[in-house]
Amino acid sequence: MRQLVLIGAICSLATTASAQGKPDDIPGLMKGGFAEVSGWITKAAELVPAERYTYKPVATVRSFGELVAHVADGYNWYCANAAGRKAEWSDAVEKGKTDKATVLAGLKKASDGCVAATAKGQTMQLMQNIGHANLHYGNMITYLRMMGLTPPSS
Repeated sequence: MRQLVLIGAICSLATTASAQGKPDDIPGLMKGGFAEVSGWITKAAELVPAERYTYKPVATVRSFGELVAHVADGYNWYCANAAGRKAEWSDAVEKGKTDKATVLAGLKKASDGCVAATAKGQTMQLMQNIGHANLHYGNMITYLRMMGLTPPSS
């Protein structure tokens, strides 16, 4: 799984580098890669109506609210470690209230932490964060389509 996350992050950064014409600007690529995927995730989270945050395509998967909250937990873990703080994984956002207002607040706080970490953080954890976020944005695309909504990246 970790290898797939890294491959996703590398592909995302390579695409960003190619588009920007700056293949050697690693900090800039990290910032751009995170801004792109986190922007899509935030827009998707804002797009889904509050009453659909409990939506699950099947009973064995996370609800949409839990999925967005899991991404916030990922941001918190990867970016804290990237910034040099030894953090343990926590499902605090996902295991808390997963209504739209609470999840969006947790996502914003976690995203702000990643923006700060991107300015000075460790490259490997930041790449893993981008890969993890892209992986779950792919899940969100499926949820959005099943709810009849158009993903922000489309």
